[in-house]
Amino acid sequence: MNKQAQLKTAKRQALLWLCGAAVIFVLVTTVQVLYPAYQNSFFAGLVKMAAEAALIGGLADWFAVTALFKPIPARYPIPHTNIVASNKKAIAENLSDFVKEKFFNPMAIESLIASSHPAKGAGRWLKQQPHADKLARYLCDTLAGFLHVFDDAPVKQFVMNAIRKGINKVDLGPLASGTLTILTRDGRHQVVLDKLLHKLAVMSQTPETQDVIAAKLYQWLKTEHRRLEKILPSQWLSEQGANVAVKALADILADIDEDPAHPLRLAFDRQIATFAEQLETDPVYLQKLDDFRQQLLENDTLQQYLLAVWNDVKTWLDRDLADRQGKSHSVIAAALREIGNAIDDDPALAASIDKHIAEAGRYMAPELSDFLTSHIRKTIEGWDEKDMAQQIELNIGKDLQKVRINGTIVGGLIGGVLFFIEQGIGLLG
Repeated sequence: MNKQAQLKTAKRQALLWLCGAAVIFVLVTTVQVLYPAYQNSFFAGLVKMAAEAALIGGLADWFAVTALFKPIPARYPIPHTNIVASNKKAIAENLSDFVKEKFFNPMAIESLIASSHPAKGAGRWLKQQPHADKLARYLCDTLAGFLHVFDDAPVKQFVMNAIRKGINKVDLGPLASGTLTILTRDGRHQVVLDKLLHKLAVMSQTPETQDVIAAKLYQWLKTEHRRLEKILPSQWLSEQGANVAVKALADILADIDEDPAHPLRLAFDRQIATFAEQLETDPVYLQKLDDFRQQLLENDTLQQYLLAVWNDVKTWLDRDLADRQGKSHSVIAAALREIGNAIDDDPALAASIDKHIAEAGRYMAPELSDFLTSHIRKTIEGWDEKDMAQQIELNIGKDLQKVRINGTIVGGLIGGVLFFIEQGIGLLG
């Protein structure tokens, strides 16, 4: 049964009780008028007074309930009827304030999050394969939607123009200098230097490297000292020279590796610091960076290449995202399950996530409550008064009809009690 039918049934029941009281009152009154012997009857008097009070109670409650939703009478209503429609603005304001104060205040939001343990629930939900697959499918579809949006020509042109403007606004000097400073902080560049020195030391001791050095020395002797090369054992000298060069290089690399304050290291530090400063302040370097940026932005070949790469990647990604057995879906689903297992198996992690969610909820509560309550208020204020009254009556009117029934019943009981009081006072007199 729908709400409209339920309301009609409830109204019919309340009306039947009221009509029943009226019929009893009319019957008893008629009997007393037609048969004077019943005018002083105790039973007839009790029934008449109870029915009269029930009729009055039922009519009063009918007026109270009906006056909430309709004007009484319809053409020239008396004051304080059609209350819901007449007080639409006040109802909108009070309801929005009530929702804001009781449901969306920061403490209520934080308490709700703390009591519901959302992280634990999310972990248990995500660790189940069907749920992870369902959320992964949703994420894949969402990503595919974004891809289709960016594929639109005006959107693509807007994004490209925005990227160009953004790149042109970037001050490359401080950016490059800051990046280099971060990369070399705490001697990180010295670690790179150590790796490079170690690699050079290993390479210098290989037979292939020694053969290359010996060949170069032999070639040098033949070119620069042709006469000496004819009387000296040039091949043997080249091999010995290669051994000496490799040993000398190894000793130098070992000295640098073992001495943190080696002059070469210090010179490397100074060179890096000087270069970082030049990147930020030297007009020559700044101009070179700017020229490099313009060359990249104006390079049609590079742009066409990047566009072709993007189209290939987008085509593959779009096809893979649409495939329920694709790599994207599988990777995302597996990652979601891992997250779910990690949260469910680690109470400390779940508690930490709950704490951060609660803090975010407390932080967002004022703005969220203002938005939602403003929406509630504006929505109610935009309703037609008659429509609003009908909708409210449709939702709560069924229960209000019980007030009418109760008014009829309670009125009859009070009438009976008053009759007994009246008889008792008469006996005392």
